[in-house]
Amino acid sequence: MADTAPPPALEQPAVPDTGQTPPADTVPATDSVALVIEAATDTAVAPGSPAIDSLAATLTEIMAAQERILDRLELMEEAGAQGTGSAADTTMDEGQGLDLEEARDEVQSLGVSIFWSLVVLVVFHFLIRALIWILETLAERSVRRRLTFKWLIPITRMLLWGLAGYLIVRTIFRVDAQGLLAASAALGVALGFAAQDLLKNVFGGLIVVFDQPFQVGDKISVGGTYGEVVSIGLRSTRIVTADDNLVTVPNSQVVQEQVANANAGQLNCQVVTDLYLPGKVDEKKAREIAFDAAVTSQYVFLEKPIQVFVSDQFRTTFVTRVRVRAYVLDPRYEFLLQSDITERAREGFRAEGLAAEHEWYPPVDPVDVPVSGGPAAT
Repeated sequence: MADTAPPPALEQPAVPDTGQTPPADTVPATDSVALVIEAATDTAVAPGSPAIDSLAATLTEIMAAQERILDRLELMEEAGAQGTGSAADTTMDEGQGLDLEEARDEVQSLGVSIFWSLVVLVVFHFLIRALIWILETLAERSVRRRLTFKWLIPITRMLLWGLAGYLIVRTIFRVDAQGLLAASAALGVALGFAAQDLLKNVFGGLIVVFDQPFQVGDKISVGGTYGEVVSIGLRSTRIVTADDNLVTVPNSQVVQEQVANANAGQLNCQVVTDLYLPGKVDEKKAREIAFDAAVTSQYVFLEKPIQVFVSDQFRTTFVTRVRVRAYVLDPRYEFLLQSDITERAREGFRAEGLAAEHEWYPPVDPVDVPVSGGPAAT
């Protein structure tokens, strides 16, 4: 049998080394290698033939191309990862920059609001002081309307401070009504536990201003203190006594205790003067002298009645008490009227012989009577 020559080997075209990544729709290198090996296996080729050498060169080139493709893919993956990280960092930096910018804007806005709030407080402070000075000046210049102007002082002060607070909260800080109500509720609960006494005094001041048990210029007696009311604040009421002492009484005490008002908003008030004479004095004559002493005083208010009462008292001996009730022109002249009535009455008593030295026994309490041969009894 004659030897038959083997079929010629199929030569694979060489893959050019372009250094570029093949398109995605091309057959992968591993599949190409598998196809070539399968074709070589199916074909009976003698070893050492030119076909084998050509196939080996082709496989070497394909493997080299595959390595280059894999290297290029790794480079692309690394570049993509680095690009993604840079974008994320950029986004984070931009977010932080936005947050910092917003915080800076909020701080600046808060600073501006605080500045204008201080401006409003300062302006209202001087405005209130100016208005109070005007009202006090008008009160001192107009005797008949003095108490009216003084009554306006605490109301003006509270209304203006309330207006200042409203402007600051609603106009400057732009707090809506619902937020203001919620903040007031929370603040009320907090202050209710932390400053109970202060809240009692504040509410007491509001009650005094709007309920008006007394007003500025009245003569009142509260907590054992008697004097003229000179100011009514949110926390306390200030009273000037006859000794020119300024007494501060908390408004909670003023609301809880009994308050005696001598003039109740009127320019005149009743003044009581007690005069003492021996027990055997002529009561009718003594009453006439006391009445004349009151009616001729320059401080008495003649449009209201003058009353004189006579009564007996026993201390170390019987004495006659002559009580004169008269109204003074102005509550500020209360003690001047008392002194004037006392001086005029005693002068009349001495002129009529009602207060002779040998018949006069000064009223002394029994505890002050000394025991013979020893100190005063206790």
